[in-house]
Amino acid sequence: MSASKTLIGIFTEPGKAMASVYERSMLWLPLLLLIVGNVAMLAWYYSTVDIAWLQDQMLAAQPELDAEAREAMRSVLSQPVMMAGGIFGALIGIPAVYCLIAVYFLVAAKVIGNELGFGKWFAFVVWTSVPTLLNLPAMAMNLLMNPNGQIGPEALNPLSLNQLLFHFPLGHPWQGLLDALQLTTLWSIAVAVIGYQVWTRRSRATALLVVLLPYVVIFGGWAIAAALKSGAT
Repeated sequence: MSASKTLIGIFTEPGKAMASVYERSMLWLPLLLLIVGNVAMLAWYYSTVDIAWLQDQMLAAQPELDAEAREAMRSVLSQPVMMAGGIFGALIGIPAVYCLIAVYFLVAAKVIGNELGFGKWFAFVVWTSVPTLLNLPAMAMNLLMNPNGQIGPEALNPLSLNQLLFHFPLGHPWQGLLDALQLTTLWSIAVAVIGYQVWTRRSRATALLVVLLPYVVIFGGWAIAAALKSGAT
C-alpha cells in the first residue's frame, strides 16, 4: 500500500494498514499532516480570536490573583505571544510526545522479546495518531460557527468529552482532563491495539494492556488530582 492508501486504510482497514506500515514505515506523510495541520489551525485560531475577551476569560479562571498580578498577566498574554507559544508547542511538542510514546513501546516490546527498533515504533505512534486528524475539520467548523472570535482554546475542539457532554468551564477541576479526552483519542487507541496485535502477534489482552497502560496511569492520576481538588473546593 502507498502512503496515501495507508492513510485511508487507517480509517477503513486498520489491520491491513498497520501491516503495511510494518513493512514500510512511510511516516513523513502522516507526520507532516499532523504537525502542519495543527500549526495551521493554531495560527488561524490566534489570528482571529477576540484577544481582549480571551484575556478576560483566562483571568476570570484565576480569582486568587490581585490587581497588579492581573495586569502583569494581561500584558504577557498578548496575541503574538500566545500564537508563538501555540505554534512552537505544535512544532516541538507533537514530535516530542511521539518520541516519548515510541520509547515506551520500545521498552514494552523488549520485555516480550520483540526486537523492533525505535524508528519502527515511532512510525507506529505516528500512524496510530492519524485518527486525530479528524479534530482539524471539527475545529475549523467550530471557528466558522463563532465568527466573533469568542471561543477559548479549551473549547476549540468540539470532539472532547467536556465539549460534548459535560461543559465544565475553564478553571473547573475536571475541565482540563475532560477536554483532553477526545473521541479521536479513543479511535487512535483502537487502531493502536489492532496494530500492536498485527506487529507482535500477541493476544488482544496483551495489546490492550500495553496500549492502555500509559493512558490509565496518566489520566487515572489526573482524575485523582481533579477529584481531590474538586473535593477541596
